[in-house]
Amino acid sequence: MTAPTSKKRPVNSRRKGASAELEFAKALTALGHPAERGQQRKGGEDSPDVICPSLPRVHWEVKFYKTCQVFSPAMLKTWDAQARADAGARLPCVAHRWNGSRQWMVRALSDERGPYWQTLEDFIDNAKTTRSEP
Repeated sequence: MTAPTSKKRPVNSRRKGASAELEFAKALTALGHPAERGQQRKGGEDSPDVICPSLPRVHWEVKFYKTCQVFSPAMLKTWDAQARADAGARLPCVAHRWNGSRQWMVRALSDERGPYWQTLEDFIDNAKTTRSEP
């Protein structure tokens, strides 16, 4: 007689992505920037993952993974390319969180400064202190 095996349920990546986008929108809203999940189409300027009217020049791509990916060159290259391709004239930003972390990290893809990571709170604080928001 063989021992029973427990089968893990497959992760529904579409549902996981939608959940992460809603969570990120709530985090922006809690910081004083009301936001909502964007309408997902084929990518592009008109379909960011999250829409935040008070930060109209920012194009948000939201990524939630089981493990931290901030040091993965291959993953960053993929995320950066997607964010840049979809952002149009907006500032492409990737918001990333992983299991076990309550903190959202933002990777702003600034042409002047190059890509850099900061917490969502720091990103919002910087947006408040600069004349032209990111």
